Amino acid sequence: MIAYIHGKLAAGGTGWVVIDVQGIGYHIHVPLTTKLPGIGQEVKLHTHMAVREDGIQFYGFSGEEQRDCFLALLDVAGVGPKMALAVVSHLPPENLRLVIAGEDVNQLVKVPGVGKKTAQRILLELKDKLPGPVALSGETAASDGTVPQGQDEDAVVALLSLGYSQSEARDAVRKAQHKTPAADVPALIKAALKELAPIK
Repeated sequence: MIAYIHGKLAAGGTGWVVIDVQGIGYHIHVPLTTKLPGIGQEVKLHTHMAVREDGIQFYGFSGEEQRDCFLALLDVAGVGPKMALAVVSHLPPENLRLVIAGEDVNQLVKVPGVGKKTAQRILLELKDKLPGPVALSGETAASDGTVPQGQDEDAVVALLSLGYSQSEARDAVRKAQHKTPAADVPALIKAALKELAPIK
């Protein structure tokens, strides 16, 4: 396995780059959101090498976490490299983890090529493989059964990162807190996403 490719950017387009490594040009598929330097500048991508009957293809990512999300998606039945790349192009690692933790089908079906059944399968199969963000999952409920100060703000910020408006996020979190007062942040996000489901 080739863990990463480090060389000079020789060319690039929508969803692909060519990296020159000592005179050899590697054509690599990349997420649409990949930030790249100028032509001729050095670049390093963490890679996955897919061996197929018709040849070898490389997929490159700016960070290891994004590559790990891509690989986890490939383990889901019915998800191939093209779809996995589309998912990580539209959902950064932290957002993908939030979507999975909150079982938010609506966010996944926004990704081109992902239908409702596939989205549900992704949520089911990655629930344990891609847990919620560490910073959030470490929060716990207070001993008196109330949500500690700041957790509601963490939940609101998480919803904002998924594209919801300030008013939508705060209203959903408020309703979620009322229904599940002892919830920690991941549970609060999940409950809030259920409140938002009819909106999206």
